[in-house]
Amino acid sequence: MQERNLGAIQAIFSSIFFGFIPFFTLPLYELGFTSDLTLFYRFGTACLIMGIILFFKKQSFAITRSSLLSLALHGTNYFLIALFLFLALSYADSGIVTTIFYTNPVFVLLLSIFFFKERLEFYKLVLILCTSFGVAMLSGMLSSHINISVLGMLFSLLAGIGYAVYIILLMKFPATDLKRDVFSFYLFLFGALSSGIYTLISGNMLFPTEYKAWYNIFGSALITGVISNLLLIYALPKIGTVFVAIFGVMEPLTAVFIGILVFNEEMNMVKALGILIIVISIILLTIIPKLRGNTI
Repeated sequence: MQERNLGAIQAIFSSIFFGFIPFFTLPLYELGFTSDLTLFYRFGTACLIMGIILFFKKQSFAITRSSLLSLALHGTNYFLIALFLFLALSYADSGIVTTIFYTNPVFVLLLSIFFFKERLEFYKLVLILCTSFGVAMLSGMLSSHINISVLGMLFSLLAGIGYAVYIILLMKFPATDLKRDVFSFYLFLFGALSSGIYTLISGNMLFPTEYKAWYNIFGSALITGVISNLLLIYALPKIGTVFVAIFGVMEPLTAVFIGILVFNEEMNMVKALGILIIVISIILLTIIPKLRGNTI
């Protein structure tokens, strides 16, 4: 399999696994967990899982000072993205939050042009607009029965910009002297430290005692944390920042299907049309570079 095709598959599955966040997070909210506490246990458990993997692979945990600074930057930014996203859900409907957050490919494209002198090709812009419109239909943002909150929109936008910055920073400050799984360990470590400090300051720290809580914490850490992030890190060098961000459309798509299958949410013609637009856009995104003889 060609590297760019493998990278596309990795990016798609990274996004799909990340879309399982509501599946594991909503049960924790029902148990009384706050967003910062949920993030703390998610990052902390993901760090522990990666540590065990590195131990059995007999890989060194040693890092250089320059890598330490890079990792601290990535880990803190990773926590802020998640925090803004959870805060947004406290103020606005999930449809608005999902749609505004997905504007991150636009910011990735603009930052890529600025930092990497990437050429702005017309078809990339069109596909970004198409997928964004599809997500808007899918999430319900085009419905007239939604509540718009300024704070909710602001936090959603900050989360989207933060994710775009995260993608760019992974390319610009990659900590090249570290293997990717070691990088992920420290990413989760700094994310846990950041969220732990925030949780202690907010006074929301508690120790979960129920089996259901630990089941969802472990699932969130492994699937939406470890596996999703590793796939993202492996996909980035193969297909680049813009295409990784666009393939991120699979996240809200996955969340919608989980809502329908698990939480009995409604499927209507508008959502179905949104899914069709998204799928067609992704197919074109895969085919066009090959027809033009470009690499993804």
